[in-house]
Amino acid sequence: MQVKEKLKTRSVNLHVMNKKNLKVSIVLGLLLANNIWAIDPKKDKEEFDINSITEVEEEIEFDLGFDTADYLPEGFDAYAFPTDVESMNFIDPRDDFEVDFDTKKYLPEGFDPYEGK
Repeated sequence: MQVKEKLKTRSVNLHVMNKKNLKVSIVLGLLLANNIWAIDPKKDKEEFDINSITEVEEEIEFDLGFDTADYLPEGFDAYAFPTDVESMNFIDPRDDFEVDFDTKKYLPEGFDPYEGK
């Protein structure tokens, strides 16, 4: 008797599982079929023109609390190309400079800056 009841219970459980699997399979099949029919290979693709994009440039105003024109040379244009590059002053790291005191007094005996530790 117990064996028949167990087999009957197992049979009912399998039947319920099969129904659930069937429902899930149908739903997934419909979703897949919907996606397949959504793609139309015969439809011509629209050509995209990059020049059709309009750029919106927003002017951002900064208030520094002072007029910057007071600190710039007359006729200064930050976007102008320099005409005489050699007239610009810059610091060259290779420029030699002289120290007007004896540095040996402030360094340890036998100090060699080019010797590794």
